[in-house]
Amino acid sequence: MKHSYQKQSQKIFGSYLSSISLFMATLAALLFFNGCGSKAEPKSKTTESDVRPAETVRVRENVATFLGNPSRSYYGTGPWSDKPLEVLWSIKTSAMAGPNHKVAWGGSAWPGQPSTDGERVYFGSADGNVYAVNAHDGSIFWKFQGLDSMKATPVIIGDKILANGLDTYVYCLNAADGKLVWKFKAGFEIDGSVIVIDDRIYFGCEDHNFYCISLKDGSLVYKIVGLGSMEGSCTIVDGRIYVGTEGGDLYCLDTKDGKTIWKSRINADSDSTPAVANGLVITAAEDGNVTAYKQETGERVWTFKTHDGIWSSPTVANGRVYIGSSDQHMYCLTVDKGELVWSYKTHAAVWGTAPIVDGRLVFGDKVGWLYVLSTDDGKQIQELKLGDNINATPAIMDGRVYVGTSNTLNALGAK
Repeated sequence: MKHSYQKQSQKIFGSYLSSISLFMATLAALLFFNGCGSKAEPKSKTTESDVRPAETVRVRENVATFLGNPSRSYYGTGPWSDKPLEVLWSIKTSAMAGPNHKVAWGGSAWPGQPSTDGERVYFGSADGNVYAVNAHDGSIFWKFQGLDSMKATPVIIGDKILANGLDTYVYCLNAADGKLVWKFKAGFEIDGSVIVIDDRIYFGCEDHNFYCISLKDGSLVYKIVGLGSMEGSCTIVDGRIYVGTEGGDLYCLDTKDGKTIWKSRINADSDSTPAVANGLVITAAEDGNVTAYKQETGERVWTFKTHDGIWSSPTVANGRVYIGSSDQHMYCLTVDKGELVWSYKTHAAVWGTAPIVDGRLVFGDKVGWLYVLSTDDGKQIQELKLGDNINATPAIMDGRVYVGTSNTLNALGAK
């Protein structure tokens, strides 16, 4: 009898719980659909202008390495103001000599570009320092002193900064205060910006070797010996590394072990960082040639000849390639055939690379002019004299331009 009573009580209690659960689920559904815009009549009449779209969370992208990412294809963000660019703040940098350059070098050197997360700007200087500054007013948070000119673009990776240059080291620094976490010594100068993918750091060196080291502690993962001296940065797309050499070779390597997938001749010293787009690898050389190769096989597809050497790197957008030359021109070519679309005459040689943001091309020349051109037709939007020499590449974030000269780092925007 007692057992039967317990069974009946459990059955009644279970039904009671089921009824409560059903009621709560129904109430929640009604509240959810009303909150999401059900057909229930509003309390007051609204107009079209009162209706606001749901807000979305914006994931901020950073210019975290040379040309933004491992594929060297992220150039920054707008929006651009209709007002002309003006200098908002400027930082003076000094100069230093080194074992391989007896004449002191200063400022932002080729091929450096500032990196930025919109709040801080990090840049290497030929005075041997890596700087972390406030993006809003240029105040200096910290400086890290290397042993020689720090030419390369610093890499932002989480709470760490990776920096390198002519003193043969890759430094891992704490982003908050610039204190050294670890350092790795290569055999000679490291001009290019390193790449970080899956806790591995990849870079070519002027000691003729290509390196892969651990992000955790800087320990060596592998070293590929004898590729040739590498001054430009490498590019990584879909597990393949593309890098040019001073000996005139273009390599495609496997990220897993560094083994060569293919190798093609550039025929001259190449300091460019390759661009990968439309199934092509596009690079340039000191003989003035811009050349495209098939991404899968390395077969040459087209070559465009300028009238002097090229030290800058190609940028690509909307089926067009943009690259500056020492012949005092910025060129716009078609990606598929390398045909000239337009060219723009500058005051001097162009060694820096030209980021593309919202249909505007931004770059400097070797007598200190900064240019803003329309990507469509090459027409000038603005030019501005900043200093004696702009060898470096500008960084663009939120419509602000950060660019170095031979003795300054400048932030430009609309006042």
